[in-house]
Amino acid sequence: MLRIETVPVTEFLQNARVLWDSDTRDAVIVDPGGDAERILSFVRSEGLTVREIWLTHSHLDHCGGVAPLRRALACPLVAHPEEAMMRGAVQSIASAYGLSGDGWHNCPEPDVLVRGGETLSVGAYKASVLFTPGHSPGHVSFYFPSEKTILSGDVLFAGSIGRTDLPGGNHRELISTIKERILQLPDDTRVLSGHGEDTTVGRERRSNPFLG
Repeated sequence: MLRIETVPVTEFLQNARVLWDSDTRDAVIVDPGGDAERILSFVRSEGLTVREIWLTHSHLDHCGGVAPLRRALACPLVAHPEEAMMRGAVQSIASAYGLSGDGWHNCPEPDVLVRGGETLSVGAYKASVLFTPGHSPGHVSFYFPSEKTILSGDVLFAGSIGRTDLPGGNHRELISTIKERILQLPDDTRVLSGHGEDTTVGRERRSNPFLG
């Protein structure tokens, strides 16, 4: 069974996720935006072996905890190559936002590059990497066909869509991404968003006011 634990982190209440194969205990961490010790505590309490860290994108609230986790777990980082400037500026952007504390870390560059079309694994479970730009230029999503589940980062939310007023955002591209890549999935596909509650493709197709 593919199990998924959501760990809301930082002032942004970003949904960091720990995914693992319940048989092998192999795991990945997706979008560890901060509060690395909380994520580590959960991983250790479950006796998981973290094989990789995956990023949907590199805004500070999704990658601000990568560096300490990578040091502690000695595992590779998987991300799109496009967003190096974001990864290298986490601390300065946090300071500009007035965020306090020392929990914000510049994110290292990925060990494994993905651009869309690749297949990643969590134990026996396979995820397709979808290129889903618009919220940010190098955004990707992780789709598990066998589990009817997509980790959509900040592309699509329950009743909303990702913001496009940040550097690299593009509203037209975002709407195209959602309609051509996300809404083409089966209606009962679970959408695990970067913030807020989970939803489904069918629910958003029927009722999302931004997609009419």
